[in-house]
Amino acid sequence: MIEEIGTVVEIHEGWALVRTERSSACAGCASMGLCHITEGGDECTVEADNPDHAVIGQKVRVAVPTSGFLKGTFFLYLFPLIGLFSGMVAGLWFAGQYASGREDLFAAAGALLGLLFFFALQRLFNKRFERNKEFRPRIVEVLSTGFEMN
Repeated sequence: MIEEIGTVVEIHEGWALVRTERSSACAGCASMGLCHITEGGDECTVEADNPDHAVIGQKVRVAVPTSGFLKGTFFLYLFPLIGLFSGMVAGLWFAGQYASGREDLFAAAGALLGLLFFFALQRLFNKRFERNKEFRPRIVEVLSTGFEMN
């Protein structure tokens, strides 16, 4: 599990907003759509399921399952590359069939179109990831009981 420690800043029905320090693990996280970076860039707030009913000001441990993290990393980084290379191959094939001698142009155009198509698919699937419990951050432990808000 990927874990971070943070402070609960808001409570909602079934979930809480937790302020954490931004780490390098944030870059590939499938739940990054649920995070909001503050102006300074060093902190972020995370929408996390709150089964332990943590309250505002409590220090909590927030976790995302490793499998969700790895799937999110694939989806964020490798999925667009698949689109890029698929589009390039399709462009080369098209140029070979219909526009011999212009392979480079068609490969570049195909790569761009493939990348844009896979970005659009990624955007559609992003909402699905946000609703899936496997990818949602979860408060797994309440570390303090007092009001310790910064």
